[in-house]
Amino acid sequence: MIGLLVVFSVGLTLYEVVAVNSAGGESVASSDSYFRGVVFLNDAITVLFLVELILRFVAAASKRQFFVEFWLDILAVIPQFRAFRGFRAMRLLRLFRILRFFGVATRIANHFPSIFRRGTTEYLVMCGLLVVTVIFSTVLMVSFEKATLDSAVPADKQFTFENALWFSVYSLFAGEPTPMTPTTRSGRIVAAFVMFMGLTIFAMFTGTVSAYMVETFHVEKNSYELENVENHLIICGWNSKTEIIIKEHRASNRSKKTPIVVIANVDLEKIGVANQITREFIFVRDDFTRVTALEKAHIGRAKTCIILSDLSGGRSEQDADARTILAALTCESLNPDVYTCAELMNRSYGGHLDRGRVNDYVVSDEYAGYMLAQASMNHGLMGVLEELLTHQRGQVFHRITIPDSWSGKDYLSCMMLLKKDHNATLVAVQHADDEMMVNPDDHIFEPGDEIVVMSKGDLKI
Repeated sequence: MIGLLVVFSVGLTLYEVVAVNSAGGESVASSDSYFRGVVFLNDAITVLFLVELILRFVAAASKRQFFVEFWLDILAVIPQFRAFRGFRAMRLLRLFRILRFFGVATRIANHFPSIFRRGTTEYLVMCGLLVVTVIFSTVLMVSFEKATLDSAVPADKQFTFENALWFSVYSLFAGEPTPMTPTTRSGRIVAAFVMFMGLTIFAMFTGTVSAYMVETFHVEKNSYELENVENHLIICGWNSKTEIIIKEHRASNRSKKTPIVVIANVDLEKIGVANQITREFIFVRDDFTRVTALEKAHIGRAKTCIILSDLSGGRSEQDADARTILAALTCESLNPDVYTCAELMNRSYGGHLDRGRVNDYVVSDEYAGYMLAQASMNHGLMGVLEELLTHQRGQVFHRITIPDSWSGKDYLSCMMLLKKDHNATLVAVQHADDEMMVNPDDHIFEPGDEIVVMSKGDLKI
């Protein structure tokens, strides 16, 4: 409603300005009943805007913030007062209020395919600048170039409303005063401003088209790479942990060549992801809770899927956990064989993942608290944990299946044998579907047992 009133009011203001300049003054123009009707209607709309501003001022929590946000709207209602009637062109300033609707249009554009969402803001800004530049230039040229309306000047050289409109359009795109040259100093300044805006809008248009072409190339390249991907790792979501996960996989010899696919609805350039990181994975820009996004990443052929908490867009921790649970259950339903690990913010939601047969989940803040507690009780322990938890340096953990020669042997003898032959430390053992046993008192190994070993580099038993 406000947007329509703004556009209608600007149109009426254009008519008023042109009518006054064509008649040679407001007193002459006022003799026309049609002109008086337009003025009355425009005044009525301005009163509505004035009432709205008063209500906003009364309701504003910060009066200073009100003036910062609505100073253009305040200037636009000043011509309502008789002492400022000569500045009726100031009402055109309310045209800038249309720019506030770009946020609404951007949210609507989220329903478009991702390839079009990238330049939505740029497209809207360019259209807005074009309209504002043409309207203001037209009104100012009609006001400043009154002398050309003399009958002695050829009709095609007179700055009538129509000629001024086409002058603004042609000059905006041609980069020079076309098809006629202003005679007044103020008119020349306006013409220079129009040409400058033409260069600016052209630069924005070129950049937007270039970005679109680059995005199209990336999408086509990713689609080609995704066709043959299998036994890959899928990472759903992007946060501070995503780069760590990618670097760890590339540092590990076992998964150095494993393809990595990242599904996230983010702009990697805007969040400052380095090029050396983007080269390590295939990117799918989409919402990872959508079945189509997971199928595009070939979840049916994936080996592992990691789902990260998504707090983007001002989401609460509860909303982030809901999205994590939805994505994890969807992954398990699409591919029951994929190993799914999810990140939660609240452990109380872990029961949903257990019921959905999700393999693992991590409560990141909780583990950080445990590590801080251990560091406070055992000074210097963080250096040990930091080395063990990264593949990029020092000792690392390995989970492997025991060799047949270990069957029937006890835990202690195998631990000593492992240390002697491979300089590795036996940490834990798991039998079939039993729970993991860390440093058990006594255990006799059976075929199929898996062990967790700490060693430097790769380990083959």
